[in-house]
Amino acid sequence: MNTRRSNDKRRQELAAMTPLEAASYWFVRQDAQAMTPGDHDEFEHWLLANETNRDAYQRTAAMWQGIESTVEGGELRALRVAALAAGPEPKVWPRAVAVAGGTLAAVVAIATLTWHLAVGVRDPSVTPDLASAGQYVTGQKQQSSVALPDGSQVAMNLDTDFRIDFTPQRREVRLLKGQAFFEVAKDPKRPFVVIAADRRIEALGTKFDVKLSGERLEVVLLEGRVSVERDERSLLKKITQRTERVELRPDQRLVAAPGESASIGATKAAQATSWHEGWIAFEDESLERAIAELNRYSDVPLVIADDAARTLRVSGVFRIGQPDRFAAIIQELLPLSVRRGEQGEMVLALKDDVDVAR
Repeated sequence: MNTRRSNDKRRQELAAMTPLEAASYWFVRQDAQAMTPGDHDEFEHWLLANETNRDAYQRTAAMWQGIESTVEGGELRALRVAALAAGPEPKVWPRAVAVAGGTLAAVVAIATLTWHLAVGVRDPSVTPDLASAGQYVTGQKQQSSVALPDGSQVAMNLDTDFRIDFTPQRREVRLLKGQAFFEVAKDPKRPFVVIAADRRIEALGTKFDVKLSGERLEVVLLEGRVSVERDERSLLKKITQRTERVELRPDQRLVAAPGESASIGATKAAQATSWHEGWIAFEDESLERAIAELNRYSDVPLVIADDAARTLRVSGVFRIGQPDRFAAIIQELLPLSVRRGEQGEMVLALKDDVDVAR
């Protein structure tokens, strides 16, 4: 009776896992030689249930072979120590972390479920166009739209630089600076990952925006689902440390700086990502920061003549690259007048009868 209850509980836990998580579970138990006759029957039932399960198990086994071939001996020995210290198997199998006490297979489970440990693993039977690398750059006054080799579309904002490294197992984009809006082509077998600052953003078939200003990272989700976690470079840390991981829903914005916890808040994603359609949105932004952002897109600068006007707040959606249009609208929204400067710039000044010291 206890065995039946245990099997029923395990079936419930396996049903709650993704195919890759379940594949990791079975791989761990087999590697640990902890399979009972009943386990073997359960495994065969799971494996034969559908092609997705079989594919997940094959990929799990192939990934471990790749890790063994790429991890240096010293670090692999350290991983063995970490696995041996993992402790007994938990009573409730946690999603995304699979640990079997006393075996190196714990590494397999975590590696499979975080996917990005499979760097360099290639399947020679896959067509060569799945593996590609390249760099995409825009100038300080240039925007561009590009199609990636997998069919994903990327809108690049001003002064943006990113590199891609696509393999048959994963699609990786490393954003070095700037801002990019991603429309990801669906491919469940190859996760799409953007690495920026010390974070990694993973998505499948979704639309999201990533902005890197210095070391400040912003992620806005327009459609679908993405997860964001720290990008640990040490393989040992991937195993021994729990990384901060959050999931975004549409109309949410994540803001993070290296070494700090991320903050998440609501936003109007359609407006926040409208720059790739030629618009820019401000929500209760200071006039100083709004103008600094608008000036990035124009050869005719906007200038604030009065320090007191810099703290005025502005909200609205404006066409980029049209400073004269912005100047005309802002005079209706705020107590400002606009004139042409000696160098052709557009000067914004407080109206004579206005006092903003409030």
